[in-house]
Amino acid sequence: MSIKAIFYSKFDTQEGPKVIHQVPEDSIIPNTSSNATTFVNFPDISFFVIPRQELCGNLIQVCKEGYRILSYPICIKSPYYDRNEFIFNFCLVLAEDEPFSSYKTVVKKLATLMRGLEEQSHFLSADLSQPNTGKVYSLCEVLMEDLNNYCECMIPIDSLNTLNIKLFPTYAPPPPVKAWHVPLFTIRPETLMDENWDLTMQRILPYINGVSSVKKIAYLADADYSLTKRCIKHLLYYNTLLLLDIFSFTAIYAPTAEFGRTIAYDPPMQRECARYVNTAFAPAPPAAASSTAGSFSTTNNPNAPDPDHPSSTSDPHHHHPDLLTTSTIWPLTSSHTPLSGVSLIELYASLRQGQSVREWYSAHTDELAHIDVRRFITFGVIKGFLYRVHKYAFATGHARPSRYAVGVVAAGNGLGGNLDVASAAAASSVALGRSMSSEFGEFSEEDEEDGDEGEEEFEGVDGEDGEEAAVRPGDGIDDEVLGRYLDGQCCFDQICTELEIGEKDLLARIKRWPGEVQIIHR
Repeated sequence: MSIKAIFYSKFDTQEGPKVIHQVPEDSIIPNTSSNATTFVNFPDISFFVIPRQELCGNLIQVCKEGYRILSYPICIKSPYYDRNEFIFNFCLVLAEDEPFSSYKTVVKKLATLMRGLEEQSHFLSADLSQPNTGKVYSLCEVLMEDLNNYCECMIPIDSLNTLNIKLFPTYAPPPPVKAWHVPLFTIRPETLMDENWDLTMQRILPYINGVSSVKKIAYLADADYSLTKRCIKHLLYYNTLLLLDIFSFTAIYAPTAEFGRTIAYDPPMQRECARYVNTAFAPAPPAAASSTAGSFSTTNNPNAPDPDHPSSTSDPHHHHPDLLTTSTIWPLTSSHTPLSGVSLIELYASLRQGQSVREWYSAHTDELAHIDVRRFITFGVIKGFLYRVHKYAFATGHARPSRYAVGVVAAGNGLGGNLDVASAAAASSVALGRSMSSEFGEFSEEDEEDGDEGEEEFEGVDGEDGEEAAVRPGDGIDDEVLGRYLDGQCCFDQICTELEIGEKDLLARIKRWPGEVQIIHR
């Protein structure tokens, strides 16, 4: 994106609209002795360059012959001038198909400054220099050169006035931020933050860790949810973070079509992945860890990944970053054999539809002994070669054909049917019996009880009348509220976050829905 030409035009009482100065020369009006090709034919656009008084003081853009002419015409009325008015315009010529929003302020600020100079000292009207010479021409020449080369300029005009202009980049509008999205930094915000930042922003930054959802961040930071969303959206606009899904061992992930074109044939990415997921380089617990413990770049950013502050551990695979070599970054198996890039590729390739992370982990416990599973999955999602298979609930409107009316449907493979919820939960529930490394310390995946063939039993509590009352998960959610989410459009992450209920309790509540409900994976 660059300026193709700048020209200064004014209304001449004898000749009408006239180009006085142009940079580069012959770009708008050719000399009689020159055969140069101009960007546009000035007579075709002169009506918009020097318009009627009603249009002066407004931003005007004209597209002609593949170029965009951006201008801000000014009309000054005074008895000092012939016909009691002076109309002038400084125009920028840009490529029509390139972004131009950052140049709007340039033409407006330039026109405003020149109007002030003209009213103070007749800076423009008193300039009798020949075309493409003098102060005004030099100003246009320096302005174009500095903006194209440095995106900013500081041009002294006289002892009291200086033209200061800076081009600021424009970004695409950020995607919508939802309560169940999980933000993850790609930069180190502590290097940018100071005491002048927004108070809500300062509150929520420590909780943006790639684990907590937007709604949870607002709760943990004791901040207003709507303000938290606005802060996340602001950070998204400047490409300082990414939005992920809530990680869960019951979730399903599968490789995308990009898998064969990215990590499968990219050794540097394999090494980046090994260093990022290796628990030997895991960041410290929250009390000592920075807010960007889980961040890494989506490109070859020097900040990626972030093992620069490895937690203290007696693991023999733990090394200081300065001593890292290609051989030390690879995670160890349970038998202390280093994995290779091929091993990481095979682990990613073994993820598939219909298989939860829990089942996948259970089948590869030896290879994953020193791999942080959450970071392993997150790396693939951010790099674009893994995608999340979401679960949706759809109420068909039919009566329940059996005692349990929850079906599990895998989108795209034609498989489906009405299955027992408890059996489905049992199928996705595999007892691990061992602790797994997490970015924020150790946590254990407790064995989940298999569902019974009959109704689930719930522990009774004494009611006010002394009789035993059954307390079941999701009893506080009535059918009208739940029914809003059973249209097949709301993923389980959204339902669980907005209803503040776990997935296991949600399935138990859906089981009591008065009708047939299918669980769709897509």
